[in-house]
Amino acid sequence: MKILFVCTGNTCRSPMAQAILQEKIDKQALRNIEVDSAGIFCGFGEPMSRHAAEIIEEMDIFFTHKSQPVTSKLLSTCDIVVTMTREHKKLLAGQVEEKRLFCFDDITGDGDIADPYGGDSSSYRAVEAQLRRAIDKVLSLARRETE
Repeated sequence: MKILFVCTGNTCRSPMAQAILQEKIDKQALRNIEVDSAGIFCGFGEPMSRHAAEIIEEMDIFFTHKSQPVTSKLLSTCDIVVTMTREHKKLLAGQVEEKRLFCFDDITGDGDIADPYGGDSSSYRAVEAQLRRAIDKVLSLARRETE
């Protein structure tokens, strides 16, 4: 099972979601789940934003990241695609089967994941908290999909 998180620039929200899920995968020894992230409007090789990198560094997991854009090839390798917002989901709707495409609000009912880009560290901490609350629900969805 491969899960892809998608945001706009692949430097804040989606790599944070990827790192949080990777932390759970590592701690729970979930060998059948892989995770990746990408951006709808980004290029290759951009680093994470400073505040996102600081949060991920505190997780004490091995995680490196450089941005990558969403491509047809990448989408075809993923079992589940989870976008940060409903708008991101709309942008991918023609490229991913409906049964494999979700936004966080579909999974949690808690609305979109706000974009912290350009904000201070407290903006990023708020996104981290929102993502942490949501990741268990993403894992539950992945487990249902593999049954």
